[in-house]
Amino acid sequence: MEKKTTTRQARAVETRKKIIQAAKVLIAAKGFADTSIEDIAKQAGVSTGSFYTYFKKKEDVVEALNQTDFYRLAEIVNGMKDKDILDRLRYYCREFLGDIEETGIEICRQWLKNNLSPNDMFLGGTYITKYRYDDQTMRSILQEAVTRGELRSDAPLDDLALLINTQLYGLMVAWCMTDGQVKGSEKTDVLCSIVLQAALAPYRQANHTDKEDT
Repeated sequence: MEKKTTTRQARAVETRKKIIQAAKVLIAAKGFADTSIEDIAKQAGVSTGSFYTYFKKKEDVVEALNQTDFYRLAEIVNGMKDKDILDRLRYYCREFLGDIEETGIEICRQWLKNNLSPNDMFLGGTYITKYRYDDQTMRSILQEAVTRGELRSDAPLDDLALLINTQLYGLMVAWCMTDGQVKGSEKTDVLCSIVLQAALAPYRQANHTDKEDT
């Protein structure tokens, strides 16, 4: 009985993946508005009823496509013992934007529309808005810098996290508004050297600032 249940669960996971992948291909090619649920089901090789088994509407598939676990990315960044806070932020920003760009511009456009009116999403094992999730993720990176003595303990982590995330969101919007001409993942060096370095400078510990400048 247990084997049958496991097989059924595995098939369910595989079917869900097929639907998500089919939606990714079609939305990238046709746009969100011109892609129907029937189109997605046909591309995935499943019935329309099967689609509704896993998703209530098209928007739900877009959310599934964009549920990259950025907190896991933050854990990787925080584990970089030989990297300075600016280098760690540079890596995070590049990977954050690169993951979104890999998903496709049409999906990103719809994802932005969906999240202007925030709803809880299942991220990192809990239901939370995307904004709050990204805020907590960025704050964990900054808190690690405080723990290492790179930033002062009185650094305004909430404000800094807000600043950095809004810069990332802004690059996402610019990517969509320029139809891909402005590619955020290619602008992370500029972002870190011009914006983030200046934002962090007042809160850097002297020994770490001196080390970076030498």
